[in-house]
Formats: sequence, structure tokens, C-alpha cells
Amino acid sequence: MVTSIVNQFVYRPDITSAPEGFTPADLRLDFESVSLRTADGLTLSAWYIPSPNARLSLLYCHGNGGDIRDWVHAAPPFVEQGISFFVFDYRGYGRSEGFPSEKGLYLDGEAAWQWLLTQSEREGVPASVLGKSLGSSIATHIAAHSQLASLVLDSAFTSMHEVIANVVPWLPRFILPRLYDSLSQIPEIGCPTLVIHGERDELVPLSHGQRIYQTLQAPKAMRIVSGAGHNDIALYDSYHNWVVGFLMNPQGFTVA
Repeated sequence: MVTSIVNQFVYRPDITSAPEGFTPADLRLDFESVSLRTADGLTLSAWYIPSPNARLSLLYCHGNGGDIRDWVHAAPPFVEQGISFFVFDYRGYGRSEGFPSEKGLYLDGEAAWQWLLTQSEREGVPASVLGKSLGSSIATHIAAHSQLASLVLDSAFTSMHEVIANVVPWLPRFILPRLYDSLSQIPEIGCPTLVIHGERDELVPLSHGQRIYQTLQAPKAMRIVSGAGHNDIALYDSYHNWVVGFLMNPQGFTVA
């Protein structure tokens, strides 16, 4: 019963406002439709949006609501700055097969990263990962087990257990499942990492980002977007200035 309720909170592929046939072409973006195959045999849907004269490729691990039709709107500011953009749907989202689970989403992230890594090596550019909210845990998992050029954790949480406890404080903590314990994987990250968080994040309090930053042992930076909440952080100019600036020059942005 509790697991069912928690899953309805964690995974929300139904929250979409995008038209059925929406693609990056509707944003005047060239793109390639990609089918990913996971280690456990599922097929995932993804879009690769190359940037002309790309200097970097970016795997975008999206949040828990909606699918790639909604999240591809994040692509233009990156593509315009010379960053090719790869966004995929987790199992059970959009046109991807299967049903979402923590173990499954980690496998999904691994499959997406391997595809982008191969593509970026072919193009001769470095590859980085950005994880938003739920996607921050997938991005953390990838970074803890692979070598990345850099990592961005956007509105990241320490663990889903803590997020749920914050949202539904009336539920006894001992009955909440232990899900997406990102904080335990943070010390395994070796690449330069930017933690970026909204000052007024109402879903994942700023303290989560601060604890992640404090736990990081890799070269790191933290930026707090003044006035931003959880869902509107990317609407602030400072967000893109900081994220793109970091991705283009992580060594000059971070402190050891």
C-alpha cells in the first residue's frame, strides 16, 4: 500500500501538456530519433539534438513529471551555445517500454550514457551529464560509475526518502521505503561538479543541495539561484549563465 502511494508520487509520466506528435522540429531544432536498448532488454525512446560546431555533448536526465516532449524545451539554450543535447525517457515514460523502478532507471541512465559516449567519441567532443530533480539521482549514479567531463546536479536531493518525508510529514518515516540514496554515492564522483539549486525550492529544500555540495570530494562549485523555486529555476538568466559557463570550462569554475 505504502509502496504504491510512493510510486505515484515519485513517477509521474502522466503529467504532460505536450501534443501527441510534438518533436524538436516544432522548436526548429534538427534532431535524430534514437532507440536505446537497456541491459535488461527494454527499448527506450530518446532524441539527439546536435549543435552546429559542437564543443560538448550533454546527457539530460529529466525530472519525474512528463516525458521528453515536455523536457526538450530545455534544449535550445544549450544547443545555441555549442552543446549537443541528448534527452531520453525512462522506462514507463513516453514511448519507452516497461515500468519505472529505481534499479530500472539506473539501467536506463547507463544505456543513455553509453550511447552518448560513443556518439561524442565519434564527434571528438567531451561528454557531460545534467540531472534535474529525480534525474539528479540517475546522473549521480552515472557519475559514480563512469568517467565524465563534468556533472551538473540541478535541484538535487540527498535521498527520495527525505523528499517524501518533507512532502508528507504525517507519514511515519519508518514505513517509507529507502529510495534513491544519492548522498551515499556522492563521494564516488571524481569529475568536476556543479550543484545548482533554487533559493526557494519548495519541494527539495536548499539544504539538500548544500549537503550534497559539502559531501562532494571532487572539484566542485555551488550556485544558488536567488528567488527560484523547484520548477521555475531554468527561467532565470543566471541559471543558464552558470550552467553553460561551467560546462564550457569546469576547471575554471570549480574549486578543488
